[in-house]
Amino acid sequence: MRRLFIAVNCDDKIKKQLLSVQEKIKAQSLKGKFSLPQNLHLTLVFIGETPDDKIQLISSVIEKALKPPVAPFTITFSEVGCFKHSNKELWWIGTDHNDTRLDTLKTIRQRITNALSLEGVRFDNRPFKAHITLGREIKHELPVIIPKQEIIFPVNSISLMKSEHVNRVLTYTEISGINLSD
Repeated sequence: MRRLFIAVNCDDKIKKQLLSVQEKIKAQSLKGKFSLPQNLHLTLVFIGETPDDKIQLISSVIEKALKPPVAPFTITFSEVGCFKHSNKELWWIGTDHNDTRLDTLKTIRQRITNALSLEGVRFDNRPFKAHITLGREIKHELPVIIPKQEIIFPVNSISLMKSEHVNRVLTYTEISGINLSD
């Protein structure tokens, strides 16, 4: 069994920008579990625990769902916020709701989820909020204030990822990737 998700990974330039925002949250926090630089990504679809024999099927479903091809594009991350669950905060940076290119990302997600459904692959079907998790279980005394900034995020490929603990460190590894320019 593998814990799987479909994502858009970040390049090093974007990671540096995201880490700058994360540092501003850290500086105002008492404690928290902050995302490791190598784990920063935008989740399109969370699949969860999946038998190993389904991995090839899911990879091919993603590839088929991206035909006809979608040209690479960018979206803008400019909103910082948090989801609150039972007195715990998950901080994120997300897309501007007025970004017209967000529709392209939502269309890609819809094509993939439709294709997964047709193959009987279960996934988390909560409403999609394009965001990158910066930290979990964040605790602070005063309100966290983050100056507004824009990060232009390139969407060049879509990846099937696995999540596992390696030496007690949460690690995300690409299983397969589809370049949008192909």
